[in-house]
Amino acid sequence: MAKVYRKSSSLPGRILVRLFLTIIGFIIGIALFTPWDKIWASALASVDEELPTIGLTWDRIDHDGPFGFRVRDFRITVAQTPGDLHFEYAYVKMGFSPLANVQLNTGGSKCQLDLYSNGSFEFEGDLNLTYLLGYADFKGILRTSGKLFLPAGSVLPKKGWVDIRSQQLILPGDKSIEDLAFTAEMKGADMDIRDFSMRLPLTYKSAGTAILDPENLYRTTFKLQGDMTVGKESFPYEVEGTLSDAIW
Repeated sequence: MAKVYRKSSSLPGRILVRLFLTIIGFIIGIALFTPWDKIWASALASVDEELPTIGLTWDRIDHDGPFGFRVRDFRITVAQTPGDLHFEYAYVKMGFSPLANVQLNTGGSKCQLDLYSNGSFEFEGDLNLTYLLGYADFKGILRTSGKLFLPAGSVLPKKGWVDIRSQQLILPGDKSIEDLAFTAEMKGADMDIRDFSMRLPLTYKSAGTAILDPENLYRTTFKLQGDMTVGKESFPYEVEGTLSDAIW
């Protein structure tokens, strides 16, 4: 009895390949021709509306696509607080965890910011104080890191910590500070200052507390207790006041 040879049809395979290519082409078309800059601009505007005490402005959006964008000349203002925070650009990459990764550039110095869906965020990197604040009276690079939890509707972080360091800062009046270190835990308006120290113009190491003013950060009050060293002698030294008094 002769053997019967059966030739399987490749039609289902060709149909699947064509369907796959069609879907890929559709996705590429969406990625290339969707006005992502307008979509991301609308998203930023929505975020701005949900933050009554914070204002967001920018010049333009470029390097835009379905998974990220770059905001040029990005500025953040806080109600009742003079000036604004100025970034050369903010490069945003969307994801799942973290929900977004943001690279903040202040005239060359960069800081990484990770945002999570539960309202917490982490940051680490350098900030050029002159570019950030837009004041020629402030000079220096801040090395920053921290983790804060800011639930929806909150003005101040519910909890978290920050660490700020600098080799040298120039404040208004040409006041120079060297080897500055600041570490604190935050819970609402209450701040537990674990370390505030400097080497020059005087050697001072302290700890203390602060109460943040959500309407004007410069009105934040603090109280420090520590030791000051002059020459080879050290003695207790307490200081209290407002952030405005300390800076200006």
